Amino acid sequence: MNKMKNLALALLLAMPMVASAAGMGVYIPFSIGDTAELTQDNDQNSFTYDTTTDFKSAAGLGIVFDSNIGKDKLFNYRVGLEYQNTTIDTTTINGYTSSCSGSRCEMSRLNLVQTFGFGVLRTKTVRLWVGPRINVAWNWQSNDYNAGYYTATYSEAAFELGIAPAVGVNVNLGRVVSLAFDVDYRFAAIGGAWTDDGDSGTYTGSGRGATARFSVLFRFGETFQPKSTQTPDQGVVDQSL
Repeated sequence: MNKMKNLALALLLAMPMVASAAGMGVYIPFSIGDTAELTQDNDQNSFTYDTTTDFKSAAGLGIVFDSNIGKDKLFNYRVGLEYQNTTIDTTTINGYTSSCSGSRCEMSRLNLVQTFGFGVLRTKTVRLWVGPRINVAWNWQSNDYNAGYYTATYSEAAFELGIAPAVGVNVNLGRVVSLAFDVDYRFAAIGGAWTDDGDSGTYTGSGRGATARFSVLFRFGETFQPKSTQTPDQGVVDQSL
């Protein structure tokens, strides 16, 4: 229920951008090689340690709005809202690497992705674009586990702000439908906190990883209009003067 409330709130915040969008659709994000390098602090003592966490590849689901899918204009603004369920693969502490197992390995991720694209190839059928991308993400988990004679709860939440170079292509299949593919590699700053059966702590650090996105887009009233090469009419000059 809390996940649905968070998604509904994010959709509500994104609604002002929908009105100006020239197209919208759905897409599948697929993360590859996600890694987080964090410095952990325990609130109960002065112990600090560094960790490196590697995540398994994961797919998700998103909705997207785009100001220019197939028009002959240089700039497009694309904003997507996506949800993923990611899984921790391994964690390295002080040079010792261990595999993650159990419910505490599962993380949920809500990501707002903003792209500023510049069309380097623009035809009636294909638009190839490049540009920067900004990621604003919220990662969280809350899981119960068996702590012997009772059930304990581990919870964690983190904020992530990242930037990524991105490249993508839109292929227009007709007057309405387009297929799109893009890929990026993000560099992010991360800050978060955790609690575990009365224990608690915070962490900061950085993350990186690639994401590919496969989209089905629907264009609303877009037409490809090449720039006219006709010179403006200067009028008729009377040569007899």
